[in-house]
Amino acid sequence: MSHAMAVAGHEAVEARFTEAMAQGRLHHAWLLYGLKGIGKHMLAEKLAGIMVCEHHSACGRCHGCLMLAAGSHPDVYRVALIEGKRDVNIEQVREMLAFLALSTSQGERRIVILDDAERMNNQAANALLKGLEEPAAGSMLLMVCADLMRLPATIRSRCMLQQCTPLADETVRGILSLQLGDDVTPEQLTLATELAKGCPGTVHSLQDKKVAGALLSWRQLVHELAQADIGMLENWIGQFVAMVPHDLIISLLLAPVYPRLQQAGDAKGFVAAETLHQAAHACARWPADVVRSSLRAGPTLLAHVMTLRAALRSCSQSGR
Repeated sequence: MSHAMAVAGHEAVEARFTEAMAQGRLHHAWLLYGLKGIGKHMLAEKLAGIMVCEHHSACGRCHGCLMLAAGSHPDVYRVALIEGKRDVNIEQVREMLAFLALSTSQGERRIVILDDAERMNNQAANALLKGLEEPAAGSMLLMVCADLMRLPATIRSRCMLQQCTPLADETVRGILSLQLGDDVTPEQLTLATELAKGCPGTVHSLQDKKVAGALLSWRQLVHELAQADIGMLENWIGQFVAMVPHDLIISLLLAPVYPRLQQAGDAKGFVAAETLHQAAHACARWPADVVRSSLRAGPTLLAHVMTLRAALRSCSQSGR
């Protein structure tokens, strides 16, 4: 994927960064924050590319750009949550600060891309704070964060804050069209765009055609959940719950329910709506509950779907 496509939808951020760099007023720490899956890490890579590029354009062809793409640029260091670990630890932060304090090998700056910044533990955050208070000459820290408020205010206040917003559906559709390949059907592409909600990185699992097909059938099953065939629901869950990302299952399950929750009614209708709200809330919690409490995904999902189905039927009978 080209740099231009990698940051589709974030051109304004790139322009702001490039202008600050050209004017010699580039802050030593940029904090890119926003929802998961909108391309913040790719944007950080592009900004690093602008700095190491011989033409300051992330051309993708010069020696600096080629080394960056290969992950071997001596002036660029990457830090992220290690798979299987709960947080970014103090050893990782100390190593990146030591790297930033070194002299550059190729250009004018040492660059660190810190992904999953909100996952730093307290010790790591305190170590980073000292580095932010006394930045090494020529150092540049590009931090990527999905939950800004999990970072201490002391760190946020010492960074150039840059919000990255969800992408327009047209942009998402273009990105997903490339990611999903030439054999993606219009129906699958529409489904992926709908599920992405401006964050194409959240639906990468749809590159698996079995997952895409399963979600299409699930959407059809739950579109009118109150009338859905219980046996077909049970069969789908038994066959696909271990394959399909749970958050996408719930997204399609609840999409037709939200308009019902926004409707008003009389006292009888209010009681039914409150029951529906509780059932929907339990469904929304299900993905996290499965992980947190080690629940059996299939039986618990089926139980929640049955409760939601009953609540929808109750709402219909109450005249809502």
